[in-house]
Amino acid sequence: MHKKIIQLICILLFTATCSSQESRIYIYQGKFNSSFGRGDNTRIFEGRLIVQGERSLFTMKEEGIHEHGLQGNTLNLRPDSMFTVYKDHASQTMLFEFSDFNQRSHWYADTMFPMQWQLIAEEKMIGGIPCSKAVGFFKGRGYTAWYAPSVANSDGPWKLGGLPGMILEAYDDHDDWHLTWVSTMESQKSFDDGFFQRKINHDLQGFNGYASYVKKMFSRLQASMAAQSNAGCVGCQTVPQLKINAWEKID
Repeated sequence: MHKKIIQLICILLFTATCSSQESRIYIYQGKFNSSFGRGDNTRIFEGRLIVQGERSLFTMKEEGIHEHGLQGNTLNLRPDSMFTVYKDHASQTMLFEFSDFNQRSHWYADTMFPMQWQLIAEEKMIGGIPCSKAVGFFKGRGYTAWYAPSVANSDGPWKLGGLPGMILEAYDDHDDWHLTWVSTMESQKSFDDGFFQRKINHDLQGFNGYASYVKKMFSRLQASMAAQSNAGCVGCQTVPQLKINAWEKID
């Protein structure tokens, strides 16, 4: 009985925060292995989902220093930008950020919640909140999400969402990316919603445009490395063995 009372208090506090504040920050703690499929380069990250009415901004920043770029003949796309996502639920619009090697920020549009979830009859508690399980497939990877039916919000970390409740925990099938909600707080300052609305009105390219840009960047880097390798060598035709290390599948 005492345990049920504690759970009820947790739910009431969580939902009260959701409903009474115009701007809220949902804080997640977790990890990301930037060497997924090739080794272990796991780092600790903090995710923040700022919700303003029907719009939200998710960012995931490493708790430390990330040496992004070219590592071991692999083109690593910067993890703290590839997980930055803006969502407008009213217009069903999603934007995501990508930073190139010169630290220039590029924004692209994507489809809002295209993943097909299968609801699983399993439950567990996350921070005192009852959560239900769902599994799905998105851009080349399988994901598990634990969502809270008591929280009337279909959002979640990164691009994930579309479930009957806020996603409080999410991870891929290989556990290379894993975030769990730890707290909710009132936002002291909101994000610049006008910035993202202006981006939307400029008719941004979609995910295919992003994939095309990454491929062009890859080709230029490969050509530059080949030129450096062949410098001063008559008749050399060396082709560097580079690979793109992208979280989302780029055909």
